[in-house]
Amino acid sequence: MAPHEFYALGHWSDRAVDHAVRSSVPVCTEQPGTTWFDITSLYAGRSPLVLDINAHGTAALRDQGIDTRHLRLGGVPSMDHRRPNGLRSREALFLGGRTDRRARRLAELAPLLWQRSADLRLFTFNRPVQAGDGGLVFGGAKYDLLADSRILLNVHRDDTGPGYFEWARMIEAMANGCCVLTEPSTDHDPLTAGVHFVESVDLAADLEQLLDDPDRCAHIGERAAAAVLHEHPLVDSLAPLLDEIEREGRPVRRRWVAPRYRARSTRLEQRPLLPAFRPTEGIRERIY
Repeated sequence: MAPHEFYALGHWSDRAVDHAVRSSVPVCTEQPGTTWFDITSLYAGRSPLVLDINAHGTAALRDQGIDTRHLRLGGVPSMDHRRPNGLRSREALFLGGRTDRRARRLAELAPLLWQRSADLRLFTFNRPVQAGDGGLVFGGAKYDLLADSRILLNVHRDDTGPGYFEWARMIEAMANGCCVLTEPSTDHDPLTAGVHFVESVDLAADLEQLLDDPDRCAHIGERAAAAVLHEHPLVDSLAPLLDEIEREGRPVRRRWVAPRYRARSTRLEQRPLLPAFRPTEGIRERIY
């Protein structure tokens, strides 16, 4: 589970969260430099072992002294909702949180998309999402949507740092045969740009070419699906990590113990001590 959401929004006491943190192995998903990554690192630092789906996140957590392993995502059979006839009614699809940069870049593509069967689904993330929120789709409905789309557009949320390869979005799209068109990204091995997806410094030009070449889209989508479902499935990267967790992962049993002060220490008695920081669930939600 993702600690920045599960722990922060679960309505549990701090004691219960602390116990869960110390006996669980979290799967971290957030980009370094975001608020969600900072929340993740606060929780993950007390876990016996941590997994992160991106090499950049793995390195950033390790820089904080957190024992972290890279979990490369891959496909699983239940993701694949492709239709036997291969027909797709949508030419272009975008799924992602709304940022100013994404909105601007998508608006620049309007001259290409206004007469096409394009589906742009953006959502705001200033609060936890709930079922029925606009722009969001989950589970089987999401896989059906991807299987019905020829091209998945991937636009980075901002201009900071190297291009973050959005693994979860990419794997789900590729498992359903989408041709992924993305801005330049790093950390996509073993997937190869030009083979399993299209990497572009000029989205408009490359999108126009792909819209006019459905056979190329289908070819890239088929190679991507074979790669994530058969050549590099999730089990290949997850199974060794599960074996390692079974061998070495043990709950962290340390306890925080309040220091004992001598009763006659006038220096400590004269200095006001700060109360323990025990945020209520309401405060925790507002911070999130």
